[in-house]
Amino acid sequence: MTIADVRVLPYRLPLAEPVMWNSERREARDGLLFRVESIGGHVGWGDAAPLPGFSRESLAEAESTLRDLGAALVGREIDVGAGLPGGALAAALDAAGLPASVRFAVDLALLDLAALEVGRTPPQVLHPDPAVVLPLNGLVMGTGDAAVESALWLAKAGYVAVKLKVGRQRVAEDVALVRAVDEALPAAVALRLDANRAWSWDEAVAFAEGVDGVVLDYVEEPLAEPERMPELWHDTGLPLALDETLQEPGGGTAIRGWAEAAVLKPTLLGGVARTLALAAAARAAGVRPVLSAAFESGVGLRGIAALAAATGAEPAGLDTYRWLAADVLSPLPFDRARVDMPGLFASPPAVSIP
Repeated sequence: MTIADVRVLPYRLPLAEPVMWNSERREARDGLLFRVESIGGHVGWGDAAPLPGFSRESLAEAESTLRDLGAALVGREIDVGAGLPGGALAAALDAAGLPASVRFAVDLALLDLAALEVGRTPPQVLHPDPAVVLPLNGLVMGTGDAAVESALWLAKAGYVAVKLKVGRQRVAEDVALVRAVDEALPAAVALRLDANRAWSWDEAVAFAEGVDGVVLDYVEEPLAEPERMPELWHDTGLPLALDETLQEPGGGTAIRGWAEAAVLKPTLLGGVARTLALAAAARAAGVRPVLSAAFESGVGLRGIAALAAATGAEPAGLDTYRWLAADVLSPLPFDRARVDMPGLFASPPAVSIP
């Protein structure tokens, strides 16, 4: 497969409601589409969307890197066998130390293109027997009564897992909120929590004691001192998940049997290949890999869905799609409890930047 043309297309998507990132109120999501066309006329799409406050690279840095890389790819012959860059190209990309969102965009575009070249879908390129139906993890919105109502709506809509943000108020208030949401949810709906490293050791222990008896699927990264998570699990029995730790250099070595899950965000991890490697490491350690979004466009979400289908059937964190008031793709099925994967990939993406 020979690359004939590469384009970098900036986008700004309005959000359905404002979101706080990096202590700033944001009303739109900015990113970059990476369009790669083969000499045969097939087009693959990638998405680079650095998340403010979480990504190490800025949008401007990502754009500059993508444009330089795109120019270097034109005219290059690429092996499509495995669906991901291999051989000299893979070595060059690895050596370049690309920003995480850039590597994800490149990997995703080439995977998308390779799938078209060989007549398969991206999940089929990544795995011989990918999931046909992908359950989604619903995001609980608001606090207090609003959060309970949101959780109930998600349960009635058929979601088998919901995620609630904690660590933004006093521990006692978080405990009360978690208990209220848990009481409202049917037993069949898994309750996941995300603390974003908000708590000290004493606060985390107090939270664990406060929710004793509540069946939690897991709590993502509760400690400001993440290296103490194994100790917290040992002392309290609180089921824990890795997230930010995996995005740090050498973070994959933290995957051990004490963890309940490894939350994998390709935009922050550095691409498809690294995400698949971490998912395999998690499986080997008896830890569940859970694919999750970082407020990407529909192009990025579509790619993360492909990875989720290729790594198992864990409910995936793609509910950020409901925050987009407009998208670069026609409406996608990420606003419901389950995604029909063959339907999602029935045709190439029809991209239009609003």
